[in-house]
Amino acid sequence: MLDSAFLAWLRTTTEARWADPSLHDGASVGLGQPAWQPATRWRGGLSDSDLRIVEAMFTVTMPAAYRRFLTALHTPDPPLAATQVRAGRIVRVEERLFTDWTGATTPIIAAFERPLEGLLRGVAIGRWHPAWGDRPDDERERLRRVRRLAAAGGRLIPFAGQHYLVALPGRDDGPVIAVRGADAAVIAPDVRAAILRELGLADPDLPGALGEWDAGRASGGAPPGPGGLERIPFWSDVVDGLPWMPPTVASRP
Repeated sequence: MLDSAFLAWLRTTTEARWADPSLHDGASVGLGQPAWQPATRWRGGLSDSDLRIVEAMFTVTMPAAYRRFLTALHTPDPPLAATQVRAGRIVRVEERLFTDWTGATTPIIAAFERPLEGLLRGVAIGRWHPAWGDRPDDERERLRRVRRLAAAGGRLIPFAGQHYLVALPGRDDGPVIAVRGADAAVIAPDVRAAILRELGLADPDLPGALGEWDAGRASGGAPPGPGGLERIPFWSDVVDGLPWMPPTVASRP
């Protein structure tokens, strides 16, 4: 359960780790993958009025569990940072782990649109799920049908990078899925497990052991399948895997 005790533990644990000098090795920004910067702390929660503005701006209703996270912690500051070589130049890059709902709107809008855009590119070149019915020969009709089915499915809320919280009507929580192009996978059964996964932490209610979802991350592999989780309208079809159906095959009688 994502309650105030868990969120207080999360703040204390993460901020103590971010304050550890050994984490930074004397450098504020490392060369390579983005890493936590010295003195990183949670920004602090959004107000109820802030959340209402966010929900109205992006036409979304945040599940109750995610609202509790946003009103208590929201996102760490400063962002992850690194020094990288791009186009032959050494540049400093920064990126957020968790979505910053008070930041620029353009990246958030793009994050909302990305899963469906990637899926539609896959559908255009031959990906299709049998549950969607007979595959139309006309590409435009295929795209229209998938758009219609996706609109009736759970809303995907940008959670962390390419990981999305599925908002289901009448549900206070939801699974988190990774979506890349026309492929998707359930990576956490709920918001609490997803937060722990992103931060590489074991569940404090499972002392001395990682939960099965966390164990998958720690071992470098994928977490176990959603076994026991109810199907997610539309997106579970994508999680199942979309077979390739080239037009020359799909159009055969």
